[in-house]
Amino acid sequence: MKKRVISLLLVMCMLVSLLPVVALAAWAAEGDLPTTLKLEPSATNNIPAAIEVFARTSSSGGGGGWWGGGGTTTTTYELYIPGNVDPAKCFFSWADGLKATLDGKQYDSGACPIPAPGETKTYTFTKGTTTKSFEVKTWQGSESVKPFFIEIDESKGTIAAMDNDPDHEASCSGIVFIDGQQFVLSKIKGRGNYTWSAAKDKKAYNLSLDTKVSILGIDSPATKKWSILSEVADRSLLANRSGFALAHQIGVGQDTASADVWMNGEYQGCYTVTPKYDSFVTKDGYLIEEDNYKENSVESGGDPQFALDGLKGEDGWGGSTSYNLITVKKMGDNLLTVNGTLDESPANMTAAANKIKDWLQDAWDAIRSDTGYNSKGKYYTDYIDIESFAKTYLMHEYVKSYDVCAGSILFHRDGQTDADKLIAGPTWDLDNAMGSTQNNMSLGSVGDRRSGKGAFISEINEYKTSLYKTLGRHEDFMEEVYKQYNLNRAAFENLPNTMQAMADSIEASAMMNHAKVEYISNYNNHNYGQDQTLEAGTEYEQKMKRTGDSRTNWPDYASNLKEYIKARSLWFKNVYTREDEGFVASINAGQGATVTVFDTQEDAVNNVNGKVGEKYAYARNSQTGEITKDGTGQVNFRIAMTAPYQLDAVTVEPTENFNNLKGPTDTGVEGLYRV
Repeated sequence: MKKRVISLLLVMCMLVSLLPVVALAAWAAEGDLPTTLKLEPSATNNIPAAIEVFARTSSSGGGGGWWGGGGTTTTTYELYIPGNVDPAKCFFSWADGLKATLDGKQYDSGACPIPAPGETKTYTFTKGTTTKSFEVKTWQGSESVKPFFIEIDESKGTIAAMDNDPDHEASCSGIVFIDGQQFVLSKIKGRGNYTWSAAKDKKAYNLSLDTKVSILGIDSPATKKWSILSEVADRSLLANRSGFALAHQIGVGQDTASADVWMNGEYQGCYTVTPKYDSFVTKDGYLIEEDNYKENSVESGGDPQFALDGLKGEDGWGGSTSYNLITVKKMGDNLLTVNGTLDESPANMTAAANKIKDWLQDAWDAIRSDTGYNSKGKYYTDYIDIESFAKTYLMHEYVKSYDVCAGSILFHRDGQTDADKLIAGPTWDLDNAMGSTQNNMSLGSVGDRRSGKGAFISEINEYKTSLYKTLGRHEDFMEEVYKQYNLNRAAFENLPNTMQAMADSIEASAMMNHAKVEYISNYNNHNYGQDQTLEAGTEYEQKMKRTGDSRTNWPDYASNLKEYIKARSLWFKNVYTREDEGFVASINAGQGATVTVFDTQEDAVNNVNGKVGEKYAYARNSQTGEITKDGTGQVNFRIAMTAPYQLDAVTVEPTENFNNLKGPTDTGVEGLYRV
């Protein structure tokens, strides 16, 4: 159950008298002290909903029982505020018509200053002959981390019911303020498996809004469905965000942002916000997950799930497990439409899933064959989009996630014609990766995944069938892997800087998160019991700092993550770089801009065969489209703007890397540019 902000009166009674429960209830009814203390929204403080002072009560010593047995009960009070508010414009409010004394002055409700961030102040309330004093400390988040205020209407479903439901069927509704904008929250419910059970007071959720939105500057089409990830297994709070940033830049993942979240007045923590991974399934398509959790039956509300012949999981003793089951997470409406009517009955969902299974079995049979052909004479690339699979191979190789042979691997198919191939992604669930200190010896010699050095996928002990290790047996697939690295090399090389910028932007919010959040599990991604140097004396040396499982050591958790990323990017550069691959242009499109890249001038002029949303492009022969290696090639691209945005400028840098930039005036085509 979520730890709610409780009556100050009850807390003070426990602290002073340790009275039995009956007497506590009687004192509360008399209203001797304010029963609430909160920061109310006002016209000047930039807070859209009330924030309550959080009371944390802990006990130590004694024999327990109602009377405490001689133990000590300690209560601390803390206020958590967003980074975008001015603390000087924030004032406490309370009920019961009392006055507060602060620093020798008396204040009415709504006029009493809060402590400055980092300070602790003593507040005294008096009623009749009763006087109570308590200390409040203020924490403030990062200015760049935007606030989420979730206001649940508990008459339509309680937070407690939602947070106590491991199956994530209980939901709530209400409104949500996202960076100052108000939206109807149609539904919110829990999400996650391990992170759900490992969280004590910071749960992860899926949100459904009543309208499609783009929020927090996240580079994504507008959608109603968003996920807020709690990151309770990773106290750096940045493993998912760093990995997702890399995946997004190379085209197999979704963009993210960090947000501080409050729910009905209680601060929940600093979360990762991203579109829900099934947000963009087409009407003719579906999204599937190679999974390691067994679903409930479709009749009981579970998603369709099945096994493919030859793709199975085994535990370390040869027994069958749930690993490598295929779960159909979402099907487009057209797959479930019968005679013009949408039919979501269990029978029809199962029938549609069986058609998906038959197609996937043919694809898997081709992938796992020595020749790459299945019994129908089709080659594996007839089924899969080799480019996205090669990029995702690089992702799993980079982050050293053992999910590469276990679960949480997503794929989607956007149509049902022969031209519609299975596309890898979006990349998901990287909190147990990126230098994880949790070993998995079932992986064999690469079970210790802390070091940024070394091959991973090719060296794993395939205790569970790995789709990506199987693909790696095909020479043409690995050629595509090398090609995609060199096309996307800048993203891999720049990830240490990307991660550091994220760390700088969330520091205050991360510290506020760790002041509030308690954990059930002591496991986390980058915890070291003592200072330790990995790969000492080599170019891949990683100086890992002692964290000691302390919540206050966030900078060291973040530093350890960066050490892994720095070493991993260097190892990738040394192993995957091919200097004869040609010249690569990195495309950085601003908000509202969509860039389409073309291989030839003719295609660009005629607006055909374009690659929409490309992040990187080879310089090519302008007539043949072949990759050039002598510096004579071109990059032809079109820019389209989405209202209300307008194009400000197109620039190319460094200037010594190109001869000229031609725009629509030179090319004669609106929106067409050439480098």
